Amino acid sequence: MAFSRDEARRAALLADFGWHPGVRVFAGDVRDAERLPDIFHGCDTVIHAAARKVVSAHPDEPREMLLTNVLGTMNVIAAARAAGVRRLLFISSDKGVEANNVYGTTKSLAEYLVISGNAQSFPAGLRMATVRYGNVLASRGSVLEAWRRQVAAGLPLQLSDARMTRFWLTLGDAADIVMRALADLRGGEIFVPKLPAAPLTRLAEALVVEPAYEMTGIRPGGEKLHESLLSESEVRRARDRNGFYVVPPFQGEHMWDQQPWLGEPVPADLLYRSDVWHRQLSVEQMREMVKRVTVEG
Repeated sequence: MAFSRDEARRAALLADFGWHPGVRVFAGDVRDAERLPDIFHGCDTVIHAAARKVVSAHPDEPREMLLTNVLGTMNVIAAARAAGVRRLLFISSDKGVEANNVYGTTKSLAEYLVISGNAQSFPAGLRMATVRYGNVLASRGSVLEAWRRQVAAGLPLQLSDARMTRFWLTLGDAADIVMRALADLRGGEIFVPKLPAAPLTRLAEALVVEPAYEMTGIRPGGEKLHESLLSESEVRRARDRNGFYVVPPFQGEHMWDQQPWLGEPVPADLLYRSDVWHRQLSVEQMREMVKRVTVEG
């Protein structure tokens, strides 16, 4: 079962999966607290990916992001409990780590809501966790999507700053990460996959042999030069397990489950930031990733 308020996305889901008798696609919105329990009825697992995700200084964005990213998450949690859902996985973002914009702040708060919500949901049979990752190539609104349009129009590539770096994955990678996190989900943790990173200029070189740029400057609203996937405080308690860095709740916070967290402690000096991360993609590796995106799409 899937639902979205976006008609184009619903049409795309039906075109790809509507043939399957087990697939249902509904019109819905996480802001609609009354409708969500009906949509979730009969579901064992909910993957909560709904979000407004624009990094912007537009005056409406704080309110809109509060309604969708924060209050919408509260609605999803309450509806999942009411409908008897067993697992809930929230899709978060590196923008929520040491947030300095509205989008990141709302994502960080939503993470806290999901994690702390286990105190009430765990005894009722609902386990909730978060998975956090970086930039998904060719997702709606992604830089790759924008640059492809600019290349097709014969325009230079718009770039905020030549120093900018990000973590990268494809839609297929994201789906695999979600499925692996669901298989390991215990309740209260943040799953952080081990992703490669690269400068945006390297993605541009993978797309165009000798790219021309239009430098636009850092976008107002809190765009970062580099992203992090673990904060300093999270490194101190994170565990290395099954291909993830797993961040348990703070001690004393997870009264719903007193069992020890499995996995090896991560190095105390780990710095999971996109400019200094040891897994840096080459131009050729980025070109192969772009090809994979084309095949997946």
